Amino acid sequence: MIHWKDVSEYIEPNWVKDGTELPPWLFWRTKKGAVLGYLRDGELFDWKWLYVCDANKVTHFSEVNGPGSNVVDLSDFRAEQGES
Repeated sequence: MIHWKDVSEYIEPNWVKDGTELPPWLFWRTKKGAVLGYLRDGELFDWKWLYVCDANKVTHFSEVNGPGSNVVDLSDFRAEQGES
């Protein structure tokens, strides 16, 4: 499930300090849908740093998390269910 936040809550990283190796965020544009990317200086860029749109067209955002401990191997899960 994606937990969307209003774009007004987004805080742009300090690009000089943090660099550009940060993971992309998921941004929502009402007419175009979701895009992975970065808001920088009021503009939205995709994960390849290609210009996408004016940041005013973005309404929501969500952090993208990598796989964690909640990832389940499907074959192991099915084997466990079959044992019952």
